[in-house]
This record gives sequence, C-alpha cells and structure tokens, in this order.
Amino acid sequence: MNRRLWKPALTLVVLLVLTTAIGLLSRGNTSSAQSPVDEPAKPMPEGPKEYIPPKTVGPAKAVPASPPAAASQAEESSKAATTPKVSAEGGTATERRQLLETIGALIAAHCYQTYFNIGLLADGRAKGIYNDRDATKVLDSILSILATVDQKLTALDKLALEKEDRASLAQMRELSVLLRRQANDLQAVWDNGREDDAARYESSRKDAWAAISKLLGVGR
Repeated sequence: MNRRLWKPALTLVVLLVLTTAIGLLSRGNTSSAQSPVDEPAKPMPEGPKEYIPPKTVGPAKAVPASPPAAASQAEESSKAATTPKVSAEGGTATERRQLLETIGALIAAHCYQTYFNIGLLADGRAKGIYNDRDATKVLDSILSILATVDQKLTALDKLALEKEDRASLAQMRELSVLLRRQANDLQAVWDNGREDDAARYESSRKDAWAAISKLLGVGR
C-alpha cells in the first residue's frame, strides 16, 4: 500500500475505534444509572409522627362523707315530730277526735228530736190529729230508729276510748233507754187509758228531759 494512503487510513481506523468505545462506555453508564423495570420502587421512609401530649388527669373529686349517725337521728326525730300520730284504729289522733265529736253531736241532736217527736205525737193523738192506727205506726217508727242507734252505741263501746269519751257514751246510752221507756209508756196510755199509765208516762218524760238537759247543758 502506498504510504500516503496508509497513514490516513490508520488514522480513520483509530478514530472509528475510539468513537465505538466512547459509545459503548456511554450506554453502559446510562444503563447502570437506570433502575431495572421489574424492580419495585422502595417505599419512602415515613417522617416523624405527630407528638400527642398525654391528657392531664385532674385531681379526683372528693366524695362527700355520709352524715354522722347523730345527724341522721336528729333528722328522723324531726320527721317524727311533724308527722301526725296515727291511732291504733286508723287515722290521726286529731281526725279520730273530730270523728268522735261529730258522732256525739249527731246522737245528741237525735235524742233531742226524738224527745220532741214523742211529745208532739202524744199531743196530736190527744187532739184527734192522728187516729189510733196512724199514731201507733208513727210511734213504732220512732222506736225502730232508737233501736238502730242503740246498736251503733253498743259497737262504739267496744272501742278503746278515753275516760271522758266513755263517760259521754254511757250518758247517751242511758238517754236512749229513757226515750224508749217514754215511748213505751205512751203506747201503754193509748192501749189502756189508765191514770197510773199516764202518771208513768209523765215521769219517764221528765226523766228523759232531765238527761237531755244534762247532756246538752241546757236549762230544764
């Protein structure tokens, strides 16, 4: 080969070799810098978590102590003092007293009216306002009412009564007996018409009025 052609040819070969080597080196560096396609990406490390301060626990509330036994006893005593006392028969003592006073007033009024009814019936029969049959019928109704009241007074006598109440009850029962005697003596006058029957009726009438006057506190 001509020396003039050999030198330029050698120079061209050297440049080609260098160019090829540089290219291979460049592709190798680029491939090594890239991550493989099938290799999964590594997760990023988590940053520091947010700091949450612990809750401040306040001091425990004090539980109020139970009241002393003396205070409880004082409270119970106060309640007992303000609570109305209940009697053994039921109801408060005040209610029982009012009930007995009402019963006593009604029985006294009944005895007072019965006394006058017997006297009015006697006068009506004597003046011919009532015939024998009607007068006897009215007198029987008076005696029937007296018997009913006697039964109620007997039931009251079985209760636990105070001394004063029992004395008033005995007085009412005695007056009821006198009124019944007065009515029976009047019937005897109508049946017989004798003077001793009339005298007996007058005596029983006075006794009944004396008992009524004592019970009600009125003048004779």
